[in-house]
Amino acid sequence: MSTETITERAQAITLKTMEAYVNSTQEEEKYQMLITHLAMAVTRMDRGEELSAPPEMIMEEVQQSPYIHEANKRVEWIEQQLGEPLPQEEKAFLQMHFVSALTN
Repeated sequence: MSTETITERAQAITLKTMEAYVNSTQEEEKYQMLITHLAMAVTRMDRGEELSAPPEMIMEEVQQSPYIHEANKRVEWIEQQLGEPLPQEEKAFLQMHFVSALTN
């Protein structure tokens, strides 16, 4: 990852998340969208850029997933690693990506 595209903090939290939740080469593919989104989300936060949430209809489906509790737990872990809460918009995207990775 180039630090010109993402911030150093984004790179660090992305690597920590991969170490914590991606256990094999097979899982790398499942988590690719989440890892890419996480790096860009933290970079947007660091740069104070405007955020937007996923469509409400998609989030209603995500909230009904049997994996939502594990997804929430993992998003909270990321917040603990960052030392600050994520904006609600970014939290929703990460929940969606974790649910997707855990479902597949």
